[in-house]
Amino acid sequence: MNTGTSDFGLPFVVRHRILVLLVIGLLLYVPVLGLHDLWYPDEPEIGAVCKAMYESGDWVAPRRFGEIWVDYPPLLYWAGTISSHALGGVSEFSLRLPNALAAVILVLLTCVAVSRWLGPRSGLWAGLLLLTFQQFVAQAVEYRPDMLFALFIAAGFFSYAESCTERGHWWLRILAFALFGLAMLSKGPLGLLLPGLVLVLWHGFHREWRRLVMLGPLAVVSLAVYLPWFVACAKAMGADSIVYELYAQNFARFVGGARGHGQPPWYFLEYFWSDFFPWSFVAPWAVVWWIKTGHWRDRQVELALWWFGAFFVFLSIAVTKRQVYLLPAYPAMALLLAPWIDRVVVGGKDAPSPWPVRALAVFLTAFFAMLGGASLVAVIGFNSLTTRMNLDAYELQTAINLRWPLAVLGLVLALAAAWVFAAWKRRRSTALPVRIAVVMLAVYAVLYGLVLPSLNPIKSYKQQSEWIRDQIGEETHFGLYFPKDNMAFRKRGGFAYYSGRLVTALDTPHEVDAFFAEHPGSVVLVEVNSAPGLFAGDEAAWRARVIRELTVTGRHYFVVAAQREPER
Repeated sequence: MNTGTSDFGLPFVVRHRILVLLVIGLLLYVPVLGLHDLWYPDEPEIGAVCKAMYESGDWVAPRRFGEIWVDYPPLLYWAGTISSHALGGVSEFSLRLPNALAAVILVLLTCVAVSRWLGPRSGLWAGLLLLTFQQFVAQAVEYRPDMLFALFIAAGFFSYAESCTERGHWWLRILAFALFGLAMLSKGPLGLLLPGLVLVLWHGFHREWRRLVMLGPLAVVSLAVYLPWFVACAKAMGADSIVYELYAQNFARFVGGARGHGQPPWYFLEYFWSDFFPWSFVAPWAVVWWIKTGHWRDRQVELALWWFGAFFVFLSIAVTKRQVYLLPAYPAMALLLAPWIDRVVVGGKDAPSPWPVRALAVFLTAFFAMLGGASLVAVIGFNSLTTRMNLDAYELQTAINLRWPLAVLGLVLALAAAWVFAAWKRRRSTALPVRIAVVMLAVYAVLYGLVLPSLNPIKSYKQQSEWIRDQIGEETHFGLYFPKDNMAFRKRGGFAYYSGRLVTALDTPHEVDAFFAEHPGSVVLVEVNSAPGLFAGDEAAWRARVIRELTVTGRHYFVVAAQREPER
């Protein structure tokens, strides 16, 4: 199906598509990286581990609260630590920068691969689609392991697929499995097992038994990349412990949701429409077009189908699910959508029907107009709305912060709706995908550059954690009292990262007493709903030790100090 890789005679943007995507990606992702604090889910926990690695210089054993913690392998922590050393210290920007760069590199690799296989215009669209998938944008500007994981899996697939072309080389297969090894260092054994499953299905479908057998020796390359760290970390924490964590974080999550995130089998189908927004709504017609035209038999298109399908089905079968788990399959979806959209844009007698794009334009016009109108109404009626709502200090500050960002967002959404509708009304179907892509870039820029940073007061642990640090002075620890079955008990990383102190988990009044005996100048945070269990013995005495009440991301805490000795 390759329409040629020569760029001669093509429009300027297509000829310079790599530069165009590079500039757009850097401008969209990088400037917003430091505009808001580390937020849950995950960011503060992972940030605290990276900060400990940065300060300790121990590159082998990631640590959380002073103990080795291998919830994730080390590559994300290495990337954050290297970036922080290069930029002069750990910050939100330094931690997130490797992910943003990984996202841009993945966009460029996708563009290059699709350009070689399906033509330069399709390559440009594949990169642009990936760049604007809603969930992809969210992960590009956050500090989690999934973007690095996606980059190395996709790069491995692109290298391997290229080795199977007429101009391919055997060393590309070795490179591919080395990249899968880096994926293992990003998020564990699935970095090899899932790509291996896809390649088994791909070669098995064509009965390529020799290539199928060769996957075994090639897997040794991945293990050679991954195992040196695994062995070194096992030596530091004990082989039994790291094997248990390996099992718990990978295989146990497949069959059970003991560590949270248990979801029904239709979870990814339900979130497909929002995660791949706005292009998800035309995906069914693109797949039908592949089948009707017979182009799905192209080897690289087949690989993309197996790639996305195997990931989707495997992750749907697993009990533990999160939206971000499907991220490594996003380049495959971009590849499947790009040629269809390219032909809609080019038009002509053999072009697919543009009505799905026109329907998408109508939906986006209504959606943007509704959201834009709601934003502008909220700004106009700001005083009335905030007066009627029972807001605490942090919520009120957030509302004040949001006022003008919402005004800008409302204006951008209104203009976006008008611009898309104008093309639809004039029946300029070939211009609609371009306009949709442009308005999505503008909306993301406002959303991540202005709106989300305004949510800091209700999303961040920074201000409260810095107060705790100043309160306890030279003490190295403070306590957090929660019952063990409370999920919020796991969110100690937010306090640890921003206070620079270790957070001790406390479950009983006896543990609280023992903590104060060891750290008399420190404090213990007691979640309000957990207070009756601690205060039951002598509520008046405990309440006399409460020096302040804190609200952090919607949770209310009593700050309890050590019991003072009576004056003589």
